[in-house]
Amino acid sequence: MIFNFFICLLVLFSFKITLADQKFEGIIASVDSEAITTYDLSERIKLVLKSLKLEDNIKNRDSVRDRVLELLIIEKLKKIEAKKAEISANNEEVIELASTIYNFPVEEFEEFKLFLENENIDSEVVVEQLKNELLWKKLSQQMFATKITINSADIDAILNNYKNKVGKIEFDFSEIIFLNEKPNDWESSEKKMKTVISLLDSGTSFELLANKFSDLNPQGNKLKTGWIFEDSLDSITKEILNSMNPGDIKTNIKMNNGFKILKLNRKRRFGNEEIQFSFLKFSSINKKEIQNIYKKNINCKNTKKSEIEGEIRFLKFKDMALKDLSDLFRKQLDISDEKSFTEVFELDGEYNLLYVCEKKASKSNGISREEIERSAFSKKFNQLTNTYLSNIRKSTNIKFFNK
Repeated sequence: MIFNFFICLLVLFSFKITLADQKFEGIIASVDSEAITTYDLSERIKLVLKSLKLEDNIKNRDSVRDRVLELLIIEKLKKIEAKKAEISANNEEVIELASTIYNFPVEEFEEFKLFLENENIDSEVVVEQLKNELLWKKLSQQMFATKITINSADIDAILNNYKNKVGKIEFDFSEIIFLNEKPNDWESSEKKMKTVISLLDSGTSFELLANKFSDLNPQGNKLKTGWIFEDSLDSITKEILNSMNPGDIKTNIKMNNGFKILKLNRKRRFGNEEIQFSFLKFSSINKKEIQNIYKKNINCKNTKKSEIEGEIRFLKFKDMALKDLSDLFRKQLDISDEKSFTEVFELDGEYNLLYVCEKKASKSNGISREEIERSAFSKKFNQLTNTYLSNIRKSTNIKFFNK
């Protein structure tokens, strides 16, 4: 009986060692006193592949391995810095963050963990990630939030700038940046870019890839998004975006210190939501008749229906706010100048053409002081935290083993 008891203990002990080995396996890198194991890396890769909706195979694992390892290093740096500052987070805070990010009620946290396990994801790894991000958020707010001031003069300047830019062309685009690891080391950045191009070709979301693989751009962001004025862009980017249609992706763009990939999301004239349009609308089931309108000398004040040849319907619209028009009309008017035609477009079985008579700004400036203050604060805060993180990455003792 005693013999059987010891046999059971031995089996149990061996089983626990096996589980521990599975979660450790070996050290792949160290960040100061923090070790990164092969299990850490494997589980993070699994999470990334899940988020990218890619099959978990050797080829896909190899394609994301280096980037995921870098993300793990950054995560360890955040943890170390928070520990130095004696920042802590309790379980309730971590659960609340999880519920916000993954959109489930706080009281269903155990069900969430069970769901992860059923998906073959180690819930402890996810919780660890969340905790480290929470610690970093607390630390960065403690370090930088009180150092940022947005004064009234700055807000006034932004408001005036806003009014001066109404009507100018701007682009909403995303980019994935691949910086050279060393000066003139184009091979390293091109290799990373080709990996992402391969994933794009497989149907992976551009935004997901940008979040996972893009290096920091000069503004300290990983993913440039939102509206950027044409005048603020370098000549190459401006030329490329002007040649693209919404949804287009341009690869192999060479920069001074690497490569980038661009995706044009939208294009518009700034402030058009607050602009009123007066325009003429021509429509017909005959496309050739509509195209002939281009040849006519259109005058918004004097053009009459009796002067329009063929079976063309003719309507005048006065002071129509862009925000009150349909998406199809908005798309055409959004980037059209006064005294110019839009493109011919189809609607309800008819071909249509618009001629812009007048554009005028509404009385509203379209943006509040509160919105400006929040936006300015967020921008400065992100710049400070990203710069700080980049600096400690350079000064930290990081070692790799059998990379």
